[in-house]
Amino acid sequence: MKMRTRLFAVFVAVLWAASASASTLVRMSLDQLAQASTEVIRGHVVSQETLWNPAHTRIYTYTTVAVDQTYKGNPASTLIVQQPGGTIGNVHVFVAGTIQFHSQADYVLFLERSAADPSRFLPVGMMQGAYRIYRDATTQEEKLILPLGSLMRGAPASGAASTIAGPAVPVRQFQREISTALSRPLNIPHGTAITLAIRSTQFAGVRRMDVLGRTTSDLFPNAGLVIPAGSALSGMAERVGDSWEISWTEVSIRGKQVLLSARSTAPAVGSLRGRLLVVNVR
Repeated sequence: MKMRTRLFAVFVAVLWAASASASTLVRMSLDQLAQASTEVIRGHVVSQETLWNPAHTRIYTYTTVAVDQTYKGNPASTLIVQQPGGTIGNVHVFVAGTIQFHSQADYVLFLERSAADPSRFLPVGMMQGAYRIYRDATTQEEKLILPLGSLMRGAPASGAASTIAGPAVPVRQFQREISTALSRPLNIPHGTAITLAIRSTQFAGVRRMDVLGRTTSDLFPNAGLVIPAGSALSGMAERVGDSWEISWTEVSIRGKQVLLSARSTAPAVGSLRGRLLVVNVR
Protein backbone atom coordinates (compact mmCIF):
# COMPACT_ATOMS: atom_id res chain seq x y z
CA MET A 1 0.00 0.00 0.00
CA LYS A 2 2.81 2.45 0.83
CA MET A 3 4.51 1.70 -2.49
CA ARG A 4 1.22 2.28 -4.32
CA THR A 5 0.77 5.62 -2.55
CA ARG A 6 4.30 6.72 -3.45
CA LEU A 7 3.74 5.76 -7.10
CA PHE A 8 0.47 7.68 -7.14
CA ALA A 9 2.24 10.77 -5.74
CA VAL A 10 4.92 10.49 -8.42
CA PHE A 11 2.23 10.15 -11.09
CA VAL A 12 0.49 13.31 -9.83
CA ALA A 13 3.79 15.22 -9.82
CA VAL A 14 4.61 14.14 -13.38
CA LEU A 15 1.07 15.01 -14.55
CA TRP A 16 1.41 18.46 -12.99
CA ALA A 17 4.80 19.11 -14.61
CA ALA A 18 3.50 18.03 -18.00
CA SER A 19 0.44 20.29 -17.88
CA ALA A 20 1.60 23.39 -15.98
CA SER A 21 4.26 25.39 -17.79
CA ALA A 22 3.96 28.07 -15.07
CA SER A 23 6.07 25.77 -12.89
CA THR A 24 9.16 26.69 -14.92
CA LEU A 25 11.58 28.80 -12.86
CA VAL A 26 13.03 31.69 -14.87
CA ARG A 27 15.63 33.86 -13.11
CA MET A 28 14.17 37.36 -12.69
CA SER A 29 15.62 40.70 -11.62
CA LEU A 30 14.01 42.82 -8.92
CA ASP A 31 12.69 45.18 -11.62
CA GLN A 32 11.03 42.25 -13.39
CA LEU A 33 9.51 40.90 -10.18
CA ALA A 34 8.08 44.33 -9.35
CA GLN A 35 6.64 44.85 -12.85
CA ALA A 36 5.08 41.39 -13.08
CA SER A 37 3.37 41.68 -9.68
CA THR A 38 -0.15 42.97 -9.12
CA GLU A 39 0.63 43.20 -5.38
CA VAL A 40 3.91 43.62 -3.50
CA ILE A 41 3.47 43.38 0.26
CA ARG A 42 5.12 42.70 3.59
CA GLY A 43 3.15 40.25 5.72
CA HIS A 44 3.28 37.33 8.12
CA VAL A 45 1.98 33.78 7.80
CA VAL A 46 -1.24 33.15 9.72
CA SER A 47 -2.22 29.62 8.68
CA GLN A 48 -1.85 26.98 5.98
CA GLU A 49 -3.94 24.15 4.59
CA THR A 50 -3.55 21.61 1.79
CA LEU A 51 -6.53 20.43 -0.25
CA TRP A 52 -7.44 18.35 -3.28
CA ASN A 53 -8.99 20.19 -6.20
CA PRO A 54 -12.69 19.38 -6.87
CA ALA A 55 -11.76 16.73 -9.47
CA HIS A 56 -9.40 15.07 -6.95
CA THR A 57 -6.56 15.15 -9.50
CA ARG A 58 -4.28 17.82 -8.01
CA ILE A 59 -3.14 18.99 -4.60
CA TYR A 60 -2.79 22.67 -3.70
CA THR A 61 -1.41 24.36 -0.60
CA TYR A 62 -3.10 27.58 0.53
CA THR A 63 -1.20 29.95 2.83
CA THR A 64 -3.09 32.76 4.55
CA VAL A 65 -0.94 35.88 4.98
CA ALA A 66 -1.79 38.97 7.05
CA VAL A 67 -0.75 42.13 5.17
CA ASP A 68 1.39 44.43 7.32
CA GLN A 69 2.63 46.83 4.62
CA THR A 70 1.75 47.41 0.95
CA TYR A 71 4.29 48.52 -1.66
CA LYS A 72 2.13 47.92 -4.75
CA GLY A 73 -1.52 47.15 -5.37
CA ASN A 74 -4.55 47.29 -3.10
CA PRO A 75 -4.85 43.99 -1.23
CA ALA A 76 -7.23 43.22 1.63
CA SER A 77 -5.95 42.90 5.19
CA THR A 78 -5.35 39.19 4.58
CA LEU A 79 -4.77 37.25 1.37
CA ILE A 80 -4.37 33.62 0.33
CA VAL A 81 -1.29 32.43 -1.57
CA GLN A 82 -1.92 29.34 -3.72
CA GLN A 83 0.85 26.92 -4.68
CA PRO A 84 0.83 23.49 -6.34
CA GLY A 85 1.73 20.43 -4.28
CA GLY A 86 1.69 19.53 -0.62
CA THR A 87 0.89 16.60 1.65
CA ILE A 88 -2.50 15.02 2.38
CA GLY A 89 -2.32 11.84 4.42
CA ASN A 90 0.22 9.53 2.83
CA VAL A 91 0.18 11.39 -0.49
CA HIS A 92 3.02 13.88 -0.95
CA VAL A 93 3.43 15.97 -4.11
CA PHE A 94 6.56 18.11 -4.34
CA VAL A 95 6.87 20.80 -7.01
CA ALA A 96 10.37 22.22 -7.41
CA GLY A 97 10.60 25.98 -6.99
CA THR A 98 7.66 26.38 -4.60
CA ILE A 99 7.96 28.40 -1.38
CA GLN A 100 8.29 26.56 1.92
CA PHE A 101 6.43 29.00 4.17
CA HIS A 102 7.18 28.99 7.91
CA SER A 103 4.43 29.50 10.47
CA GLN A 104 4.20 33.09 11.81
CA ALA A 105 7.28 34.12 9.79
CA ASP A 106 7.49 37.55 8.10
CA TYR A 107 7.98 37.88 4.33
CA VAL A 108 8.16 40.40 1.53
CA LEU A 109 6.04 38.86 -1.24
CA PHE A 110 5.72 39.57 -4.96
CA LEU A 111 2.30 38.29 -6.03
CA GLU A 112 -0.10 38.19 -8.97
CA ARG A 113 -3.80 37.45 -8.87
CA SER A 114 -4.78 34.05 -10.23
CA ALA A 115 -6.56 34.28 -13.57
CA ALA A 116 -8.72 31.30 -12.60
CA ASP A 117 -9.67 32.74 -9.19
CA PRO A 118 -8.83 36.43 -8.53
CA SER A 119 -9.35 35.89 -4.79
CA ARG A 120 -6.18 33.75 -4.78
CA PHE A 121 -2.63 34.97 -5.33
CA LEU A 122 0.31 33.26 -7.03
CA PRO A 123 3.97 33.99 -6.23
CA VAL A 124 5.72 35.76 -9.12
CA GLY A 125 8.78 33.80 -10.20
CA MET A 126 7.76 30.98 -7.82
CA MET A 127 10.25 30.89 -4.90
CA GLN A 128 11.85 34.13 -6.16
CA GLY A 129 8.70 35.96 -5.09
CA ALA A 130 9.22 35.37 -1.35
CA TYR A 131 11.89 37.02 0.82
CA ARG A 132 11.83 35.79 4.41
CA ILE A 133 12.56 38.44 7.07
CA TYR A 134 14.59 37.75 10.20
CA ARG A 135 16.26 39.86 12.90
CA ASP A 136 20.05 39.75 13.06
CA ALA A 137 21.02 38.39 16.49
CA THR A 138 24.08 40.65 16.71
CA THR A 139 22.86 43.98 15.29
CA GLN A 140 19.09 43.48 15.84
CA GLU A 141 18.63 44.79 12.29
CA GLU A 142 15.88 43.28 10.15
CA LYS A 143 17.25 41.47 7.12
CA LEU A 144 15.91 39.48 4.17
CA ILE A 145 17.00 36.02 3.10
CA LEU A 146 17.63 36.03 -0.67
CA PRO A 147 15.74 33.09 -2.26
CA LEU A 148 18.44 32.26 -4.83
CA GLY A 149 21.43 33.48 -2.82
CA SER A 150 21.69 36.82 -4.64
CA LEU A 151 19.57 39.76 -5.73
CA MET A 152 19.53 40.85 -9.38
CA ARG A 153 18.67 44.44 -10.20
CA GLY A 154 17.75 45.44 -13.74
CA ALA A 155 19.82 48.05 -15.54
CA PRO A 156 17.76 49.02 -18.60
CA ALA A 157 20.32 51.55 -19.85
CA SER A 158 22.89 48.85 -20.58
CA GLY A 159 20.59 45.86 -20.92
CA ALA A 160 22.57 44.09 -18.20
CA ALA A 161 21.86 43.42 -14.55
CA SER A 162 23.87 44.10 -11.42
CA THR A 163 23.83 41.51 -8.65
CA ILE A 164 23.97 41.86 -4.88
CA ALA A 165 25.58 38.65 -3.65
CA GLY A 166 25.36 37.22 -0.15
CA PRO A 167 22.80 35.44 2.00
CA ALA A 168 20.84 38.55 3.10
CA VAL A 169 20.24 42.29 2.68
CA PRO A 170 18.81 44.84 5.17
CA VAL A 171 15.05 45.29 4.90
CA ARG A 172 15.38 49.08 4.67
CA GLN A 173 17.74 48.76 1.71
CA PHE A 174 15.40 46.30 0.00
CA GLN A 175 12.43 48.63 0.47
CA ARG A 176 14.36 51.40 -1.29
CA GLU A 177 15.20 48.97 -4.11
CA ILE A 178 11.49 48.13 -4.50
CA SER A 179 10.52 51.80 -4.58
CA THR A 180 13.14 52.49 -7.26
CA ALA A 181 12.03 49.51 -9.35
CA LEU A 182 8.37 50.56 -9.19
CA SER A 183 9.09 54.18 -10.17
CA ARG A 184 11.47 53.40 -13.03
CA PRO A 185 10.03 54.23 -16.49
CA LEU A 186 9.44 51.28 -18.81
CA ASN A 187 10.74 51.14 -22.36
CA ILE A 188 10.22 48.30 -24.83
CA PRO A 189 13.56 47.68 -26.62
CA HIS A 190 13.84 48.00 -30.39
CA GLY A 191 13.59 44.64 -32.13
CA THR A 192 11.41 42.98 -29.47
CA ALA A 193 9.01 40.42 -30.98
CA ILE A 194 5.73 40.11 -29.06
CA THR A 195 3.33 37.23 -29.71
CA LEU A 196 -0.31 38.10 -29.05
CA ALA A 197 -3.86 37.01 -29.70
CA ILE A 198 -6.40 39.60 -30.89
CA ARG A 199 -9.24 39.65 -28.37
CA SER A 200 -11.56 42.33 -29.75
CA THR A 201 -12.08 44.78 -32.62
CA GLN A 202 -14.25 47.88 -33.00
CA PHE A 203 -15.27 49.75 -36.14
CA ALA A 204 -13.38 53.07 -36.38
CA GLY A 205 -14.34 54.29 -39.85
CA VAL A 206 -14.10 53.06 -43.42
CA ARG A 207 -11.45 50.34 -43.68
CA ARG A 208 -10.29 51.04 -40.11
CA MET A 209 -10.69 49.22 -36.78
CA ASP A 210 -9.50 49.67 -33.22
CA VAL A 211 -7.92 46.40 -32.05
CA LEU A 212 -7.06 44.96 -28.65
CA GLY A 213 -4.66 42.06 -28.20
CA ARG A 214 -3.19 40.19 -25.25
CA THR A 215 0.24 38.63 -24.99
CA THR A 216 0.22 34.83 -24.95
CA SER A 217 3.34 34.20 -22.82
CA ASP A 218 5.74 35.93 -20.45
CA LEU A 219 8.35 37.93 -22.34
CA PHE A 220 11.74 39.09 -21.00
CA PRO A 221 13.10 41.70 -23.47
CA ASN A 222 16.07 42.52 -21.21
CA ALA A 223 17.23 42.11 -17.60
CA GLY A 224 15.24 45.15 -16.48
CA LEU A 225 11.86 44.38 -18.06
CA VAL A 226 9.19 41.70 -18.18
CA ILE A 227 5.93 41.76 -20.15
CA PRO A 228 3.66 39.25 -18.38
CA ALA A 229 1.33 36.95 -20.28
CA GLY A 230 -2.07 38.60 -20.69
CA SER A 231 -0.71 42.14 -21.02
CA ALA A 232 -2.99 44.25 -23.23
CA LEU A 233 -1.80 45.89 -26.46
CA SER A 234 -3.96 48.45 -28.26
CA GLY A 235 -3.65 49.62 -31.84
CA MET A 236 -5.31 50.59 -35.10
CA ALA A 237 -5.89 48.27 -38.08
CA GLU A 238 -6.17 49.70 -41.59
CA ARG A 239 -7.27 47.73 -44.66
CA VAL A 240 -4.61 47.95 -47.37
CA GLY A 241 -5.37 45.76 -50.39
CA ASP A 242 -5.83 42.17 -49.21
CA SER A 243 -4.25 42.74 -45.79
CA TRP A 244 -4.79 44.46 -42.47
CA GLU A 245 -1.85 46.69 -41.55
CA ILE A 246 -1.90 47.06 -37.77
CA SER A 247 -0.05 49.80 -35.89
CA TRP A 248 0.32 49.06 -32.17
CA THR A 249 0.75 52.13 -29.99
CA GLU A 250 0.47 51.08 -26.34
CA VAL A 251 0.92 48.13 -23.99
CA SER A 252 -0.41 47.91 -20.44
CA ILE A 253 1.98 46.18 -18.02
CA ARG A 254 0.20 45.54 -14.72
CA GLY A 255 -1.70 48.82 -15.00
CA LYS A 256 1.23 50.93 -16.23
CA GLN A 257 0.73 52.29 -19.76
CA VAL A 258 3.82 52.07 -21.98
CA LEU A 259 3.99 53.71 -25.41
CA LEU A 260 5.47 51.70 -28.27
CA SER A 261 5.87 51.77 -32.01
CA ALA A 262 5.19 48.36 -33.51
CA ARG A 263 3.56 46.85 -36.58
CA SER A 264 2.09 43.58 -37.74
CA THR A 265 0.22 42.36 -40.83
CA ALA A 266 -2.69 39.97 -41.15
CA PRO A 267 -4.59 38.67 -44.22
CA ALA A 268 -7.97 40.38 -44.69
CA VAL A 269 -9.86 37.09 -44.71
CA GLY A 270 -12.52 36.56 -42.07
CA SER A 271 -12.48 38.18 -38.63
CA LEU A 272 -9.35 39.48 -36.93
CA ARG A 273 -10.59 38.28 -33.57
CA GLY A 274 -8.77 35.21 -32.35
CA ARG A 275 -5.81 35.69 -34.71
CA LEU A 276 -2.33 34.94 -33.37
CA LEU A 277 0.18 37.57 -34.52
CA VAL A 278 3.80 38.54 -33.98
CA VAL A 279 4.29 42.24 -33.24
CA ASN A 280 7.70 43.67 -34.06
CA VAL A 281 8.75 46.71 -32.03
CA ARG A 282 10.51 49.37 -34.11
